[in-house]
Amino acid sequence: MIAVLLTILKITGIVLLCVIGLLLFILFLILFVPVRYQVWASRKADSDDIINLKVKITWLLHLLNIVCIYPAEVYLKIRIFCFTIFKSGQDTTEAPNAEKKKEKKSKAEAAEKEAAPVNTPHKENSEKTEKDGSNTGDKQEKAVRSEEPLKLKDAEKKAETEAEKGNHTPGITKFFKKLWNILRNIRYTIHKICDNIKHIIENIRYYIEIIKSDSFQNAWKLCSSEVNSLLKSILPGKLEGNFTIGTGDPAGTAQILAIHGMLYPLIGNHIFITPDFENFIIEGDFYMKGRITVFKALKAAIKVYFNKDLRKVIQLFKREAA
Repeated sequence: MIAVLLTILKITGIVLLCVIGLLLFILFLILFVPVRYQVWASRKADSDDIINLKVKITWLLHLLNIVCIYPAEVYLKIRIFCFTIFKSGQDTTEAPNAEKKKEKKSKAEAAEKEAAPVNTPHKENSEKTEKDGSNTGDKQEKAVRSEEPLKLKDAEKKAETEAEKGNHTPGITKFFKKLWNILRNIRYTIHKICDNIKHIIENIRYYIEIIKSDSFQNAWKLCSSEVNSLLKSILPGKLEGNFTIGTGDPAGTAQILAIHGMLYPLIGNHIFITPDFENFIIEGDFYMKGRITVFKALKAAIKVYFNKDLRKVIQLFKREAA
């Protein structure tokens, strides 16, 4: 009995060790095997498309393969091993459904036209008589309204003129009250503007003190170094481009060439530009290839997240914002 239990425990231990080893191996692959990307872009002056773009992402000897093409064949395809998991494109099932909907709409419109009532001459005559009767009734009402006594209107006008004559002094007092309220509001607005200016100056001084502090300087050094190393690992290792550019204006084309010359230390001999000083043209081909390692990105994120100086600076900024 004891021997059986020991063999069972031995088998379960071996299975657990195999599962743990497999999980560690998968984690190792995810962290240290880079994700590779390739980008192709091209444009021709004769084509209607603005740009033709293709992006391809692979991982672990093309075990995971993602392809995106725009705009010639707009679709996204995700494949693991030889099995396509996801593929987006133009569905062929949409066209017959749309045709069926159009046929249903046309049939419904034809049925509505057949069921619509037809106007007969008897109905038109009856409608005309009703309209004439309504017009005569309206004319009688207008005549009755016009026969109102004019004496009431004269009395109202006299009362208004008398009220205007007797209300000169209250109008003056109202004018001075309005003037006083305007001056008082101007005073309050000036005080508010001064208080806001003082508050802004205090905030600027507070932020300057934070920037001058040692914690901010240490956090800035760490973040800048980690971001620079991450960008170096993400930036493409291979870059090629050959373009023909012309703005139609020799001065504009010369400015583009000047910018290309300024970026030469970064670009090097990878990007070539052929100028056209007479015509307006933008065409060429571009290729970019690089890789991203999850371990480097995770390492930089952990260092930045657990940095005490950065946390202290964030708390100081949050305290001022609150």
